[in-house]
Amino acid sequence: MKDQTSSRGAPYGAIALLAISFLLYSGFLANILGSRGTDAAGRGMALGFAAIIGIVLWLVLTGLFVLAWFNGRLPGWLAAVMLIVLPVSAIAAAAAAGLAEDHGWWLMTAPVALPPLLALLALWGRLPALHGILPFGPTSAVLGGAIVTLTVVPLAMGWIATMPNPERDARRAEQQKQYEQERERAAQQAREEEEARFARLGPQSSLGDYLDFLPPGSTRHAEALAGARLVESRNQDAVALLHEGRLGALEALWQLDLDPAQICEAYGAALHAQALKIDRSQSSYVSAALDIEWQLANMKWLAASRCNLDQALTVAEARVRAIADDVRLTGIADQVAALRTPK
Repeated sequence: MKDQTSSRGAPYGAIALLAISFLLYSGFLANILGSRGTDAAGRGMALGFAAIIGIVLWLVLTGLFVLAWFNGRLPGWLAAVMLIVLPVSAIAAAAAAGLAEDHGWWLMTAPVALPPLLALLALWGRLPALHGILPFGPTSAVLGGAIVTLTVVPLAMGWIATMPNPERDARRAEQQKQYEQERERAAQQAREEEEARFARLGPQSSLGDYLDFLPPGSTRHAEALAGARLVESRNQDAVALLHEGRLGALEALWQLDLDPAQICEAYGAALHAQALKIDRSQSSYVSAALDIEWQLANMKWLAASRCNLDQALTVAEARVRAIADDVRLTGIADQVAALRTPK
């Protein structure tokens, strides 16, 4: 056993690692607890983030034990035991988080309690002054016993979970079947509601009622297009939607049998507003430029109908060209420029 003596001066290294471990533990805890009550995708994402943070957290805790061994008064045999317990406890915490949903959320006690218990044991070993207040025997028994228990129980549960169990497997199969049936029922209900909503549409509906069915990928695109052409208030509705900033949902304006004169001004204002979104200071500036491409058919139709969009077109061309770093974006800028009224 190494003859250790307490280091003099403030334990700055231990304090720094303790602070880092606290920050990591906060994020780890938020993701671990946040995984409860979410759907499968949300739970998987939360546990994934927890695993990444947990790896770093356990490395920091290992650093605390290294300091306790070299600069504190951690017994050699206990340091050797922790050399094994630390990685095994990390595996146990991960196992407990994965088993909690099927075997009881009480298993979350392991990933929640292990980091602070490990930190306390390392801090006790690093600060010999605490040994007079917290004697070696009771302290190592309480903290060590709790750490070992929280490590062994999840691993044992995980081992049991891997063993053949026809009753459990049948129960899981039934649960999976019920889950799939419920998803199919929900999907069927959504389809029926969509069919009923579409069936209610007619000439007295508003153009906005058709927007969900108008995208080219929609299974009802052709029917919706034909129905939207018959909407009696379609010109006024189109103007209102453009004023609301719904330009992206109106890429089929040119196919809706609209009066270009009635929507020219509103479209120009909406296009101008869209062009202003093409700014490198915004994270979505490229997608904003590509949205201009989706409007080319509308712009060509309006330009051919003598609708003057020069102000909006000038801004759109300049903004797209300013961020153009490939042939596609340059081509969009060129097509927009070609639509301006000849001088």
